[in-house]
Amino acid sequence: MPSDNTSQLSASSNLGIALSIRSYTRKLSQHHHNHHQLVLPLHGNIELDIANDKQTIGPKCCAIIYQGELHSFAADECARFLVADLTDLPSKYLPQHQHYVSISDAFYAFIQYVEKQLAQPEFDDVSSALTPLFWSLLATQTSTHTIDKRLAPVLDTMAQQLANPLTLSDLAEQAHLSLSQFKAVFHQQLGTSPQQYLTNLRMEKAKALLSYTDLPIGLVAEQVGYQNASAFSRRFKEVYGQSPKAFSKH
Repeated sequence: MPSDNTSQLSASSNLGIALSIRSYTRKLSQHHHNHHQLVLPLHGNIELDIANDKQTIGPKCCAIIYQGELHSFAADECARFLVADLTDLPSKYLPQHQHYVSISDAFYAFIQYVEKQLAQPEFDDVSSALTPLFWSLLATQTSTHTIDKRLAPVLDTMAQQLANPLTLSDLAEQAHLSLSQFKAVFHQQLGTSPQQYLTNLRMEKAKALLSYTDLPIGLVAEQVGYQNASAFSRRFKEVYGQSPKAFSKH
């Protein structure tokens, strides 16, 4: 996925791994490439269609694009992703051709660390250490599993309708599950409740909007489903330890 991005910081190594932080646009782009690629959301979500396998994914998920696969993609400009271009993949990924998997909390924490390191002026100095560790964590993950396809339309609805009220009953119906089944499957797949996942999506988008746009806080609140700016500010502070106003000044 090159060059539809508005910003890119990268590091590469002799392991055949190139890591970069990228952003994209809402304009749908399509291509293929002669290497494998992982797309790991950091802030916000991305719509993907990999070899006619469509999903919208957000943080703690990973898209696997195999060498030569045609894929299309689109995302909000304020979203950010860690993208890994790889000559090879760990053998555990190759037989299954699974395109969308969850990632462990430890691996997600590491990619957040990579984001911070690549933003430093001296990131070339640490790239030789980042890429071997990335490969090791990728190869040794034990919690990776394919995301249940019944949840794909639900995750897409959550990602695309953050400004709208969403009920668990409606989401369960979209997954063709009872409410109790939906809650159980969702927690099993993503390690959290649907309510918490939706809150995390809203807060991640809010953080991205505050970081990369000049939108006023009231409008940011509306875009992530809060009509009351005070309620939004309280929740944001609960999650990130500081108010939206203080965060936007950083």
